Amino acid sequence: MRIRNSIILSLVAFTASIAQNNPRTTSIKISQASGEIVIDGRLDEDLWSNLDVASGFYQNFPTDDNPAIDQTEFMITYDDKFIIVGIKCYDGLDGEFIATTLRRDFEWSSNDNVAIYIDPYNDLSNGFSFQVTPNNVQREGLVLLDGGIQDDWDNKWFSEVYKGDGFWSVEMAIPFKSIRYNTVDEWNIQVLRNNLKRNERTSWIRVEQGFRQSNLTFSGKALWDSPPKRSASNIVAIPYVATSIGRNIEDDEPTESNLDAGFDAKVALSSSMNLDLTFNPDFSQVEVDQQVTNLQRFEINFPERRQFFLENQDLFGEGGFRRTRPFFSRRIGIQGSGDTQRNVPIIAGARMSGKVGSKWRLGLLNMVTGRDATADEISPSQNYSVAVVERQIFSRSRLSAIFVGRNNLGTVALDSFRVENDRVVDQFGETVNAKDTLLTLSKHNYVFGLDYNLASADGKWEGDFYYHRSDDPGKQDKQYSTGAFLRYRVPKFGWRVNFTKTGENHNAEVGFIPRTGIANYGAGMEWNTFTDGMIQRHGPAIDFGGVTDDNWNRLDNDAGLEYRFSFLNTAYAEVGAGWNFVTLTRSFDPSGNDGIELQEGDEFNWYRYRFFYRSDRRKNFIYRVDFSNGDFFNGSRLNVGGGITVRLPPIVQVEINGEFNQVNLPDPYNDSELYLLGTRFDLTLTNNVFFTSFIQYNTQADNLGHNSRFQWRFKPVSDLFIVYTDNYLTPDFIPRNRSLVIKLNYWLNL
Repeated sequence: MRIRNSIILSLVAFTASIAQNNPRTTSIKISQASGEIVIDGRLDEDLWSNLDVASGFYQNFPTDDNPAIDQTEFMITYDDKFIIVGIKCYDGLDGEFIATTLRRDFEWSSNDNVAIYIDPYNDLSNGFSFQVTPNNVQREGLVLLDGGIQDDWDNKWFSEVYKGDGFWSVEMAIPFKSIRYNTVDEWNIQVLRNNLKRNERTSWIRVEQGFRQSNLTFSGKALWDSPPKRSASNIVAIPYVATSIGRNIEDDEPTESNLDAGFDAKVALSSSMNLDLTFNPDFSQVEVDQQVTNLQRFEINFPERRQFFLENQDLFGEGGFRRTRPFFSRRIGIQGSGDTQRNVPIIAGARMSGKVGSKWRLGLLNMVTGRDATADEISPSQNYSVAVVERQIFSRSRLSAIFVGRNNLGTVALDSFRVENDRVVDQFGETVNAKDTLLTLSKHNYVFGLDYNLASADGKWEGDFYYHRSDDPGKQDKQYSTGAFLRYRVPKFGWRVNFTKTGENHNAEVGFIPRTGIANYGAGMEWNTFTDGMIQRHGPAIDFGGVTDDNWNRLDNDAGLEYRFSFLNTAYAEVGAGWNFVTLTRSFDPSGNDGIELQEGDEFNWYRYRFFYRSDRRKNFIYRVDFSNGDFFNGSRLNVGGGITVRLPPIVQVEINGEFNQVNLPDPYNDSELYLLGTRFDLTLTNNVFFTSFIQYNTQADNLGHNSRFQWRFKPVSDLFIVYTDNYLTPDFIPRNRSLVIKLNYWLNL
């Protein structure tokens, strides 16, 4: 009976919405609440029945041209403090929902959930998402131009869920103070539902397969009965106190204990502009980086996880391309990586970002760091500054200008030091003990430039074009970086082209540019065939790329062909082959094991093949296998990776991920067998109490690292953290260091 009623409801909703469900023409009215709403998930107040109801959801998976089998409907109202959303999710199947965890910021694709995406600027570019599972687990995030979700963003909001007969419903109360918005009477909105129990993804505004459902170009209109007013005084202080004890055993240093305090603050300068302040910030609760085996010749980019840098991160950190960023926030306060990573104290910082009017965005950042305690003589205090001005043009495209600066502070006489053969030496030629410090020998470093981001109204065209220049004392020419990227994509076909050129003297010290003095080009195409069978989608993809030096002499080339399979049960597979040509621009040991290096100017040519498979993500036992084999520089490389996930939902989740690399090289070069093993144990006792233990064994770094973190969210965005970390030198497992941190932070509305 429940199944039949669900199908009838779907057909009725579909018939009623045949002429609707189009982006920016379909709408829902938002009326002020006529009475009090108790946030309990029940939707039983009389006022809900008097509101405009949005329904007629479409499938995006497994098809994109049929109505949802299990329909969804939602309503929106507001009062002086909150936007209040009521959503009813019909459920035509018996059995439990698929909800793998009680931890906040759950994985969207692995949990039944419903989500609302709000574009409060009415620019179809940026916004906020709020998501809830049937167990009332919350996930919030910032929506980016391409539809990506930055889910590290954290803020204060409320929700409750009610499970009824043949449905589950949710009520959300989102404070106006928790978001930024323009005081206009039209916003854009989308509601998505991931119904894993039914194995369908649906949305209010229909989204064709191949596009991100969260892309705000696929949104309807939210029509306010009167423009939302600017919030009253909106100042938040987040003080913290932290105590720690630890010891560097490897360097035979004594045990140290510390008591620290500081604060973050958020000041709403307007409804759409926010000022973030920080004094003596502490990021000890941030989860450690996931280590990788690095057999590349260049630096690896690790993501930013620190809360202070996250809001409007795309405004500051998306200039240039992935490997030509003018600003990379991890350059501030963090030096080194992996087991050699250490913190440089941040004294204070200010960050203003947000919307100015309907078309402009502004971002300003200034931070001061202290001296590096491990190398005072060559790493003085620094001042970092970033300024970005962005203008929306056409329907969704953006033009922006950026400035990034670093200036030395203090009285350290850096001019008495210089670099010789990768060593820092003083005026007498003696080596200075700088350990792994990221050296800054110039008095300042500046980068400035222009970026244009193309995004068509229908989501089919995307592009990025930029030109940046650096300014370093003593350098005159070739201080530029420029690039172009263009992509066209429809469900069955897509292509892309890209080009970058970076001068050998371009120096973005606060950015991420692992390679200069080169030109890089590439192109790719993909095809998709959709079926009604076990394989939901399949098709080939090809790509080609190359690198030249500043004078257009060939350095590297690569090409790849792969065939992809997406299965109806959410499993995924790839098979492929690739070709590489490399000219070394500096000596390099491909074994990753401190062996004899291949020499600058040597050329190598090799072929490889690969297979990847990931099983059904809806199950409580998930596995993946990644295998590749073939030549590698002047030898061969076998790479085997994989992982398993075991769930006892929603309390326990255990992940074991591993990678093995066997590199065989001819004499006299090194062979190597490199192992990387990571085990994560996740225990979510309630929606507010979490425990995670993360162990990583990395033979390339000769390190066994352990990090355990207990978190109690005793009030919204107020937490107690207890974090224990230790590291051991392998293969003898000799202790290197250990520490214990207890941190308490509290969200205060002033």
